[in-house]
Amino acid sequence: MDSPEQEEIQPKIIYQPSDLTLHSLTPLPTCSTSAILHLTRNRSRLRLKSQPQFKNNLLAGVGYLELANASDFAANVWNQIPVPKHALILMAIGGPVALLMTLVAIYDFRLGLANVRLLLEERRYLHRLRAEYAAKEDSRMVRILDCRLGVSYRETGTEIVDRIAMDGLMGIGSVLVGVGTIMAIWGRYPTVFLTSNLLSGYVGNSMAAIFGLTNALWSGYIIWRFQRFYPVLRNDESTMLGLKIRLQTRFRRFQYHAIINAINGLVAGAASMVTATMWWGYVVLIPCVISLILCNYFWRWKLGYDRPILREQTNPVFNLPVEELEYVSSVQTALAQRHSLPLTIFDPSSLESMIAFIVRNNMFESFVEWIIRDKSVVSALFPPAPDSLSSEEVTLTPEDFVKASPPTESHVILRKTDEFMKEAGLRVFEYRERYLLELVGYAMSLDRKT
Repeated sequence: MDSPEQEEIQPKIIYQPSDLTLHSLTPLPTCSTSAILHLTRNRSRLRLKSQPQFKNNLLAGVGYLELANASDFAANVWNQIPVPKHALILMAIGGPVALLMTLVAIYDFRLGLANVRLLLEERRYLHRLRAEYAAKEDSRMVRILDCRLGVSYRETGTEIVDRIAMDGLMGIGSVLVGVGTIMAIWGRYPTVFLTSNLLSGYVGNSMAAIFGLTNALWSGYIIWRFQRFYPVLRNDESTMLGLKIRLQTRFRRFQYHAIINAINGLVAGAASMVTATMWWGYVVLIPCVISLILCNYFWRWKLGYDRPILREQTNPVFNLPVEELEYVSSVQTALAQRHSLPLTIFDPSSLESMIAFIVRNNMFESFVEWIIRDKSVVSALFPPAPDSLSSEEVTLTPEDFVKASPPTESHVILRKTDEFMKEAGLRVFEYRERYLLELVGYAMSLDRKT
């Protein structure tokens, strides 16, 4: 990285507070409540007591919920008495598979619900701040808060529709389909035969149809929402071409995902209803199953992100979204070129410098969550108290990694911290860039309206 770029980075890293650098500008802010984490210890494992950030934690297994919905194949295709032996075997496999997939839906439902709770907490705080600044007639801060509320609305809606609603409806459908498929094994009994037909037929598959319609409506909104940004980009002469291309790429990805997701949901919902009486409905479901798996992968690796949640305790200082994006992009570029990393960012040979960088950029939660996965590090650096019970609460601060570490163990933390910066640090800033690109686009659309 050449020296002009270094001079551009330096002021922002050292002097520019933001929602990405929420902490005091001292080397190690001891009084920042957002840099104090509470964990619980269960035997040799440490876990965060509560989720501190909005997480890109969509489960890969959710992509197979449509496959679980099709596990009633044998029950519907060989809907006859007596049931053929090969059909009985397929029913005995398909029914439990559908029921097991319910566990995936429940787990992902809980993760999505935790994200929504954090977003709603943040929205309440931002609305309160907006009212305060509106009373002061501070139009700049009102606009910045409107931008964050606008993006938060999209985030909340996506979590509710594409996760909570999907997990709930598809999970219920998996239970009904699974039970109906297992009951079909004893289809020689008239009452069981009728109940099985209902559960593995129209009733069970109706859940997929309901979700398909709901998802299509939300996807239509997403397509329209991002389509509004393109005229703004075309008519904005002050934005650099490189930034315009990045914004367009980000928005197109959202739209492509929404289009495929909407079509997939509608087709899969209709095909699911057809499978109750027609075997060829399952043929139509095959590309839908593949599409849902690919959409799940695309969201987790290209669209989703982790980001800090703004709370009253963090005392955030807001900058314009484009300034935040410049800072994040600059640091991301610097981290990708470790061989020419300016010491104004952090000194790789200094543990205190690296921990201070992590804290200033609100990465402490991610760092702790990453490092406690290594049981050997936890047992060596954070051993349980001699008189502790099987479960105890642990509080960690940045000083626990710097000042409280024995000299013989400091090199271990330094090595693990360097590994974190190489493995996860770059991804943290990549995630924040994804969020800020949408924030900048929304800010540009608001500017045009005003």
